[in-house]
Amino acid sequence: PVHEFFVSILTIRHKEQAKTLDLTWRMTAHDIEHALASRGELKLGSAQEHPKADSLLNRYFLEHLTLFQEDKQMAWKWVGKELDGETLYCYLQVEGVHTPNDLLVSNTLLQDVFAEQQNLVHVEGEKLPTRSHTFVRGSSPHTFTW
Repeated sequence: PVHEFFVSILTIRHKEQAKTLDLTWRMTAHDIEHALASRGELKLGSAQEHPKADSLLNRYFLEHLTLFQEDKQMAWKWVGKELDGETLYCYLQVEGVHTPNDLLVSNTLLQDVFAEQQNLVHVEGEKLPTRSHTFVRGSSPHTFTW
């Protein structure tokens, strides 16, 4: 199906007690399937879903999302995914994060496939106002500060 808007929304929530960043990434399922078609047919949510769909998605995310804090690249673990109609939700987590301040983010998801792709990133803290930034093709990394 063709659609007019190419948008992903990544919400990064800092959990103060757990010292984690909990990432929820929302995107259009068929767009990500199209982007990964050369690596395998994902067929997300179907009985024929690719047996390595999670690792294929995570590998693609590693190519298109970078998180830095204090000049160190942060590593996430894959938590899971779920499909809700045409929308794919993917869940990631970074451990050992004391504060979301000065989080440097670069997000080029699907911009290698769709020139008009926009990637919204919201960073939330339990006692902090939400900060947001939109990445378009060619955007520089963005630092979230409070």
